[in-house]
Parts: sequence; structure tokens; C-alpha cells
Amino acid sequence: MHIINPIVFSAMLAAVTVSAAAQAGPAVSVTFKNNGTAAAIYSAVGKNGAGTKANASPTPEGQVEAGKLNTFTVQSNRSPDVNYAVLHYQMGSKVCQFTTTYLKSRVRGVELPKWNKNAVASGGARCDVKITAVNFSTHAWAVEFTMK
Repeated sequence: MHIINPIVFSAMLAAVTVSAAAQAGPAVSVTFKNNGTAAAIYSAVGKNGAGTKANASPTPEGQVEAGKLNTFTVQSNRSPDVNYAVLHYQMGSKVCQFTTTYLKSRVRGVELPKWNKNAVASGGARCDVKITAVNFSTHAWAVEFTMK
């Protein structure tokens, strides 16, 4: 049986941790505002919703009361060139599906960052999304999702 030297193990663990951190995409700071008259229920819908929940810190609150907000950060470790947040909120029959993405592409050696946002409403909901800040050196950004 082979026993791993504690010093070697610590060095390997540090290398894996550093390489994972180096692969992380830019963070997105998310603010969800409930401007409705009822509680908004959060659920992680689909693969991207589950990925958002897994990469969020802290985890999005399961319920946001009327007039309140919830803030958290999402950072994917999938690639340094990609990050996203996909959130689903429901107030009775009203539903909002919010999405924000970051993608850095390279064209002829030039890096082109792009931030996207989208809100899909159903059931009479009013869903708004706006990018409120962008850090052009780190490519981190902030987004505000509003539901009514």
C-alpha cells in the first residue's frame, strides 16, 4: 500500500484549487426585486437553473416577500470565458424567467466580451431586467431582475 506524503497531498490540493479558480468566469451580482403584492417563489428550472443555483453564493432565497429583494452572486467554474444566471420566479399564475449571460469570444486575436439579458413573462406578469454595472477589467457585472 502506498501512503501519500501529507506535504505532497497539500501541494496537489492547492494546485487543483488554484486551477479551478483560474477557470472561473466573471461573477454576476444578481438583485431580484419583488415589486408585486404577493410573495415570489423561486425555483431552479432546467439544467441552467440548477447550474445557477449550484454556483450561487448565497443560494437564492426560496421565497421573496412583496416589496423585498434578494441579492446573491453567481460564478460558474465552467470556463473563464462564460458565465450565466437563469432564474424562475412565480407569483400565483404570474411567471418570470430571467436570464443573463456573459460570453467572451475572440475574433482575429481580439477579445470581445458580450453581456446579455432577457426576461420572459407569462400569466400577466411584468418582468424587467437591466444590467446595472460592468467592470471592464474583470468582466464582472451586476444585473437587476424585477417582477410585478
